[in-house]
Amino acid sequence: MRIIGSLLPLLLCAAPARAGVTMNSESVSRYEGGSNKTSQVHYIEPEYSRLEMSVNYQDPEKKGRSTQKSVVITRLDKKVVWTLMPSSKGYCEFTFDELRKAMNSGSSLVPDGAVPAGYSYKKTGGSKKIAGLHSEEYAFGGKGLNGKAWVAGAGDFRDASVFYAAQAEALGFGSSPAPGMLMAYEASSEGTEHAMTVKSVKAGDIPAERFALPDGYKKMNGSAWKGYQKNFDRKMIMEQVKKKLKEEAKARAKKAASEKGKDAVKKGLKGLVGF
Repeated sequence: MRIIGSLLPLLLCAAPARAGVTMNSESVSRYEGGSNKTSQVHYIEPEYSRLEMSVNYQDPEKKGRSTQKSVVITRLDKKVVWTLMPSSKGYCEFTFDELRKAMNSGSSLVPDGAVPAGYSYKKTGGSKKIAGLHSEEYAFGGKGLNGKAWVAGAGDFRDASVFYAAQAEALGFGSSPAPGMLMAYEASSEGTEHAMTVKSVKAGDIPAERFALPDGYKKMNGSAWKGYQKNFDRKMIMEQVKKKLKEEAKARAKKAASEKGKDAVKKGLKGLVGF
């Protein structure tokens, strides 16, 4: 569930590569009738972040599965986020104020990485190794979700924890209740299950151009991102599932009422003909 973006592209291209952190993770959202699976590569520096996502989802239009690719560039220096949509060569821009509103509503416009704000956390005493890192177990709840999260200390990946702490402060959430890097979580809500696991973490140089807008991309209205967001945003998935369950319940009630009406007609006919 985190995100932001922008410095002059020319300055970025001229800047040397920096040491940073690269994380590979996989996540899945399961719901009645389908599932969405996401592969992520997250490049992180103290003031910058780039998240590349490939989402394999149940496509209602094709009545099968489709794959969607997108990129989110977070720039703490400009307090803005770029969401890139490669298929349309376009991008949307969101300010931190807009991100605060989205996060307060439970939206995952800001992707997973730091421990999400707005939840209550409590250490369980459990732990396990994830991607080679010792990770403490926390029970968490809030915003309609309950589950467990595993958090690793900064260690050799201090740049990531510096970025997450600065982002939480910039977005008005203060320090994280469970400081460190989010390595995995398992959570559930009505009709849905969600999980994420980091597969690998490494420190090393990251080319500066990864945090710049690519040439040829046009700025688009923020609504364009909604079409992408619905396939990985937990809140939007939960809302879609609730809507589907409500529609199915309505259809069942309508069918039951129809069957009841047919039975009444049959009984009436029996009375008229005497058998």
